[in-house]
Amino acid sequence: MPYRAVVQPIQQHQNFIRVGRAFTQLAKIGCELDLPEKLTLPTNRPIVFAGNHRSLFDLLPSMAIFTKFGLSCRILIRADLMEKGAGAAFFKGLGCIPASRELRAESEETAIEALNAGELVCLMPEGRLVKPEERVNGVGPARPGVSRIACASGAVVVPVAFAGTENVWPRGSKPKLQWPRPKVTLRLGEPIDFEGQDHQANGDLVMKALADLLSTME
Repeated sequence: MPYRAVVQPIQQHQNFIRVGRAFTQLAKIGCELDLPEKLTLPTNRPIVFAGNHRSLFDLLPSMAIFTKFGLSCRILIRADLMEKGAGAAFFKGLGCIPASRELRAESEETAIEALNAGELVCLMPEGRLVKPEERVNGVGPARPGVSRIACASGAVVVPVAFAGTENVWPRGSKPKLQWPRPKVTLRLGEPIDFEGQDHQANGDLVMKALADLLSTME
């Protein structure tokens, strides 16, 4: 399917925006939220947003930035969160894509199809919450899935750096209310266009871009 130059809303767009507005207000209870004032995206290529992953709180500013600019996005989410119960219904209602090692081929194919249809896709190349001691220059190692998805769809990758989310909801702990509220900052980098098919090297390039962004934020 040829790529549509104008970004297409996902099927669950209205629900995505509604939840995104609620998440924005919820995020502001727990933190001082600092989002970009402008968002300029390529109009002639599919787009993958790739962010560093320090906290489960990362989902809230992710939803907030898309909602701020009236966009909806297919987000890759841990598959076990979408298997049953209220959580499964919630994430399916947002158009999320279940991702795991076992579902790798299926989830990547779904993401590629979404990109080819003009939808935005968001993922965390590290594939997990990274322990503080495993972060080099603020980020963990990439898994190659971001490159496989981008290369198969012809997408560019936009780095999305999160700083401070781990102060609101630390890894392995519960979220905590604090005063003064910790600052959470989100910044986007320049789109990355992979030149080759070395998927690990491409993933490493994305993490380098994220580390560079974080160095200006922390």
